Amino acid sequence: MTHILLVEDDSGIVDSLSLYLAKSDIKMSTAHNGEEAVNIFKDSETTFDLIILDLNLPKKDGFSVCKEIRETSIVPIIILSARDNEDDKVRALELWADDYISKPFSPRELVARIGAILKRLGKPATSSSQKEWIVSFESIKLDLWEYILKISDEIIKVTKTEFLILAYLIEHKDHIVARETLMKEIIGYDHYIYDRTIDTHMKNLRKKIGDAATIETVRWIGYRIIKTSL
Repeated sequence: MTHILLVEDDSGIVDSLSLYLAKSDIKMSTAHNGEEAVNIFKDSETTFDLIILDLNLPKKDGFSVCKEIRETSIVPIIILSARDNEDDKVRALELWADDYISKPFSPRELVARIGAILKRLGKPATSSSQKEWIVSFESIKLDLWEYILKISDEIIKVTKTEFLILAYLIEHKDHIVARETLMKEIIGYDHYIYDRTIDTHMKNLRKKIGDAATIETVRWIGYRIIKTSL
């Protein structure tokens, strides 16, 4: 069952979402202020599939909570806020939130967006599958359930896109992955011919994984991950 952490101080919204999400077979835990949210996420042994995060929170606002969570995790985050201005939306996306929903909102729309995000990221539906979602290559280990990258048991901070690119390359390690495939499947661009976004991601990813592996560029085709030659 999908397990979500709802960070919201409005008891009316908490109660209504609790009923609606339960009908959709989604388990929900709650935090009523920013500090509580961070503590629950960091200290709890529970693995959350997604976080719904309000911006106007007591003790610590949603932007600060999002920033702290992103320091160690790229669990999907949906921002839920009464603020509907462009600056807040841009700031949320710059902090790597996955979606932004303005209040008032439809619970049905929220559930649909949750499903779309989890489907896109390939999250399993039940926690019983967690052990199957570890991808490894040499000293690199990717936890696809919690979105954590470790190299020789050390956690390496990467962006969501970098994580997904590395996971895709490792999952297809016996093949050359076309540039167009990464642009469409991971980054979500349909018009990629002259876009250099992928080059920036590859440059940053190579720097972060160091000698743990080599991401080789196959000219005019794409990329593949190989063992680093000593």
